[in-house]
Amino acid sequence: MNYSSMENAGEQKYIADYLKTLPNLTPLQLNKKIAKFGYIGQDKAKKAVSLLAFRHINRLRKIFVDNIDKRLLPSKENYLLIGPTGCGKTFLVDILFNQILKLPTVVIDITSFSETGYVGTDPVAILTRLIQAAQDPVIASIGIICIDEFDKISTGKNNAVFAGAGTTKDVGGLGVQKELLKMLEGAELNVPTSITHSSYAEKRPFNTEHITFLASGAFSGFRQIVKASQHQIGFGKNADDFEEVNKVAVSYDRKDVDKVAHFEKYGMMPELIGRFSRIVPFHALGKKELKSILTKNTIEQYSKELELEGAKLTIDTKVMDKVVEDAYIRETGARGLKYALLEYLEDACYDFYSSKKKIKEIVLTMKKGEIVTKLNG
Repeated sequence: MNYSSMENAGEQKYIADYLKTLPNLTPLQLNKKIAKFGYIGQDKAKKAVSLLAFRHINRLRKIFVDNIDKRLLPSKENYLLIGPTGCGKTFLVDILFNQILKLPTVVIDITSFSETGYVGTDPVAILTRLIQAAQDPVIASIGIICIDEFDKISTGKNNAVFAGAGTTKDVGGLGVQKELLKMLEGAELNVPTSITHSSYAEKRPFNTEHITFLASGAFSGFRQIVKASQHQIGFGKNADDFEEVNKVAVSYDRKDVDKVAHFEKYGMMPELIGRFSRIVPFHALGKKELKSILTKNTIEQYSKELELEGAKLTIDTKVMDKVVEDAYIRETGARGLKYALLEYLEDACYDFYSSKKKIKEIVLTMKKGEIVTKLNG
């Protein structure tokens, strides 16, 4: 099957029939459904990405179901999600596009890719992975690609290189950025039919004009660039600024990400940043949000595991506060909760699974400022 024959009447009907099977939800309805999957916080970001999801489906329905000329409609949109690690960027993408809308969706770690012709996976193989996830090249052509760790392809080279004056290769940074340009805008590319490093792999044409791309990254150190553009360096610079830019879990707001020049100084091609119609800032999760995630998600998952083994998990409120504090200090967001809880639960689970006696309850409590565990038969 030719991956690019989007104008074929049979394939148009095929896509139209597929679109009719997708849930027909408003942005508000999508936003409300996200919470049912355990997503907590990031209200502004949820609204923005919910609207993107709605407009993606709505545009496709106008083109393939209602037969409206695509030239009369706005082109597809791409979003850049920027915020600290563990704040829910890729989790939101997976919930919304994969679990709720059931669209072909892949989350790609871009750090494993390099410029075509060099060691590493060619960026065009991103499309191969989408096709494999969809198990159907035609349906893949209306899917979703999330490029994770997007900030890791930044380059330290100067602005002259961006203008084409450089002569050396930056295969993992600038080279990958250049190859993403056409892909994000919408173009027909020769895509490998399988993931391989061989230049002799079979390739087929595939069009990206109806694929929505989301890129996500923590952009560590980005605040330092923003601060440097706002304040003078040296005398008169607030000491608090230095403390803030060196933090891991730094939140960004709209005014921080509005200027393409900030991204250019970070090492991103302005042309590539220009491929994103919206840059959505995510904030670092606070203690209240972390505790809610711990209670509703992390503890529930461990409780279910133990319940299936015939035991109950009981955790004191003060223990929860300690776990949240540990995760908050680590500045790794929701990911840190599992690490912090497992640190205290590990010995109890080891003894539980090793015990020949019937254990009915595992209890975590605070005693003299320390977390202690107890197994009740």
